[in-house]
Order: sequence, then C-alpha cells, then structure tokens
Amino acid sequence: MNDFGQAPILQEHCPFLRDDAERVDRILDVVERNSLIEGLPPLSNELRERLRRQLLDTTGPRPTPAE
Repeated sequence: MNDFGQAPILQEHCPFLRDDAERVDRILDVVERNSLIEGLPPLSNELRERLRRQLLDTTGPRPTPAE
C-alpha cells in the first residue's frame, strides 16, 4: 500500500463534499446519468430514496483535519 503522507483529504479540499446531503445528491446524479448512458431506465423515486438512506447511513464520523 502506498503512503501519500499528510495531504488534505478530499472532503477538506472540496467544500461541496463537506455537506453529506449535497455529496449524496451528487453521487446519485452521477449514478443516474451513467445508468442512462448505459441504456438503463431512470432511477425510480423508491430506489433513489433507498440509495440515499444507505449512503447517508454509511457516512461515518469525519476525521479531524490535519494541522
């Protein structure tokens, strides 16, 4: 495994990733666009909400910023 030192994590670098709800919305948007490109139907509201809950449930505690 590579050790990349003490660089800031992506959430520290990108302000829009700090907000859990906005991050999940962006993930779901990319998932749906990629699915449509592959010829799959759009996400149903039920599937979108289930995925949203699962993604928010997996959001763990945030690491403290490196000083």
